[in-house]
Amino acid sequence: MDDERDIEDVCKCLKSAGLLVTRVDVDPKAERCDLSAKDGCEKYLIEVKGINDEDEIKQTLRKGEIYETDRSHVYRKRVAREIHKAQNQLQSTATGYDDHLWLVALIARSKYDARFMTEQIFGTLYGVGAITDSEAGGALRRRRCLYCLYFSESAFHKHPDLDGAIVLGPDGIRLYMNDYGRRLDRVRQSGLACFLAQHNLLYDKEAMESRSDCLVADFEMDRTDQNAVLDRLKQKYSNPRLQILNWHRWEGIA
Repeated sequence: MDDERDIEDVCKCLKSAGLLVTRVDVDPKAERCDLSAKDGCEKYLIEVKGINDEDEIKQTLRKGEIYETDRSHVYRKRVAREIHKAQNQLQSTATGYDDHLWLVALIARSKYDARFMTEQIFGTLYGVGAITDSEAGGALRRRRCLYCLYFSESAFHKHPDLDGAIVLGPDGIRLYMNDYGRRLDRVRQSGLACFLAQHNLLYDKEAMESRSDCLVADFEMDRTDQNAVLDRLKQKYSNPRLQILNWHRWEGIA
């Protein structure tokens, strides 16, 4: 039931952008993606993933206990797993859909804080890191934007065949383009991207860096060594004061 609701919600959004949307036929021998779509200049394959609250939350609350956890603002394993699965489903469907763009539609379905979940989806796609800028006297001040794109391993960098992600949350829809995708120019010129760009709902690293003053770690190196990435970031922005912020949020749900 939830899957059907997720697919219907994505269909409505795509149709409002002028796309003709059809369901992909089920194959009992393989897991395929959910939708195909087209507009006047492009064709798309789309896998829909609703990111729900984990079963462990529900189980804890059913027992009358308080659910407690400590979550990162910028990464979520559950989201990364769903994106990886979506990539495989798109790949298994592509044989019958030559030269379609590959998109994953991610819906924040949290009953407790969908806006925070949307933030985690964004952070997982772009490998976001939280950065602060310390003044000479040692006092900390936050930059206008706390985020650095591609600071850690990102789903987009890991899956270059994935052309972009449609994200649906409490604030509406956005299309995030994969800066490491092999068909970025096609995505940018597609009917869907052009429609969303008119409403300022299209994003890539250049757009986010210019609109929100995000930092962008768009250089090739090992992302497991965060201090080394930070050093490169300091060089890129000529700012030796940048520091990593280990930003987590405690949650208690009763």
